[in-house]
Parts: sequence; structure tokens; C-alpha cells
Amino acid sequence: MKNLLLSTAIALTPASAVMAADHGDMFRAEADPMAIHASEFIGMRVYRSDVETAADEYAGVQQDWDDIGEINDVVLNRDGTVDSILVDIGGFLGIGENQVAVDMKSVKFVSDSSTAEDLDDFFLVMDAPVDALKDAPTYDWTRQVEAEAEELKQETAAAAGELNDDADALAKDAEQTAENAADSLKDPFVKDGYVAASAEALTSEELTGAPLYDSKDEWIGEVSQINLTEQGKVDTIVADIGGFLGLGEKPVALKLGEMDILRSDDGDNLRVYVSMSKEEMEQLPEYEK
Repeated sequence: MKNLLLSTAIALTPASAVMAADHGDMFRAEADPMAIHASEFIGMRVYRSDVETAADEYAGVQQDWDDIGEINDVVLNRDGTVDSILVDIGGFLGIGENQVAVDMKSVKFVSDSSTAEDLDDFFLVMDAPVDALKDAPTYDWTRQVEAEAEELKQETAAAAGELNDDADALAKDAEQTAENAADSLKDPFVKDGYVAASAEALTSEELTGAPLYDSKDEWIGEVSQINLTEQGKVDTIVADIGGFLGLGEKPVALKLGEMDILRSDDGDNLRVYVSMSKEEMEQLPEYEK
């Protein structure tokens, strides 16, 4: 049975063809005797059969075959395989000529047994009812190009929309970061007889139990717990606000950057200051120990 080769100048034969020895698989030295040039394929007649064409060969054109038209072009996929053949049909239907694209898998190569000695003598037959041909859509290459262009346009618009969304998200993040940075900027608390304590020189033992003062330098509670990250760094400091003798206290969690830790000049005392008032501290959510 014949194999289709799409070339009008050289035959791109199957693997059984003789190769040019000096160039490996890049070139063909000669065509396989069962190969077909595209130049020979275009212009061939295509036949239609109502019943399944089960045999690989028939003796001449069969009486129940209809000549539906001729091949005027071949459509390739990007990988070089044949996608479809363009056939002008219509005459045998009694309607105007209509160009349709027939899937290559629907076309059978049938040898002519009445001329078995001539390998080039074969028929192209497709098993299809008349109604299928009447309903076949007209092949319009420009419609396919427009569809691909529209698809590309939509993909481009979608990508642009995603970029805009990402840009908006980054802008919001930057704005929030700037707001957080502005909120975190505060003047350090200054008290006579005290200096800022170095965080590196502090221990959890001496910080736990340290008194807590508000922005008015009034006592509002004390440090009761220090929470560390997995890396061993201070995550939050829990302070017990208000109360008396441990009664009525409200634990709240604060970040280390939200407080100033002062050490007395003689090094004996620690004080922790926050920039909020006692009332503002009491509005913070309660920390569950």
C-alpha cells in the first residue's frame, strides 16, 4: 500500500529508504518504491463508499463508489505529519462546489488488483454517508487564522491582567509596609538615671518580672513571660496588666520593638516602657497562656 510523502522536489521516504551514507538521517538518497510525492497526490480523485471498505485491494473502481472530487491541497501539522487533505466536493451531490478538509485518518489507500503490476495504481476511498458530506463545513483557512489570533489576543489580555493584579498586590504590600514602618517609628523613652539596655546583654531571667510602665511613666504591670522563636530569638513578651497581688491581671502580648527597656545607671534595676497608656493596653486582646 502506498505511503504519502509531502514533497514536490525530493521524496521524504519511510525508514526503509536508502540513506545517504555521509550524512546519516539528514538526507534521503532515493525514494521508497511505495512512496508518493505530494505533486502526484494533489489532483487525485477521492471516492466515497456507503459500506465499509474492508479489503486492501479491489479490481478497479467499484460500482457503489461515488467520485466526490479531487484533492487540491494537503494540510500539515507543525510536526510534519499530514493533518488533512482539502477536497472540492459538490458535483455528485448536485450542489455547488464546496471545499472541505478531510481527516487523513478517514482516507484509505486501496490498491487496484486489476493492475497489480503497477504499484502506482491505487484508489483513495473514504467510508462516509452522503449526508455527512452534505453537512461537512466549508474549510476556511482565514477563519482558522482569525481564531488563532483571537486566542492569542485573549491569552495576552489574561497575562496582562495577571501582571496588573500582581502590580496592584505589590503596591498594596509596599503601602502596608510603609505604614507599618511609620507606626513603628517612635521616640525612645528617656528617664534620668537610666540608659537603654542592650538587647544582647539581657537575659530572660532578669527580664521576667521586670516592671512595666506606660507613656506617662506610671506603673501598669510587669513582664510575666518571654516567647522565643524556633531560632531562639525573642518573638513576643507577655505582660500582665493591672491587678493586685496577681488578681484581676490581664496578660497581653507585645513585640520587642514596641517597648523600650531601660537599665539603671548602677545596673541593678530594669524597667520596661511602652508608648501606650494603661487604658490602651487594656484594650489589647488577652493572651492565653
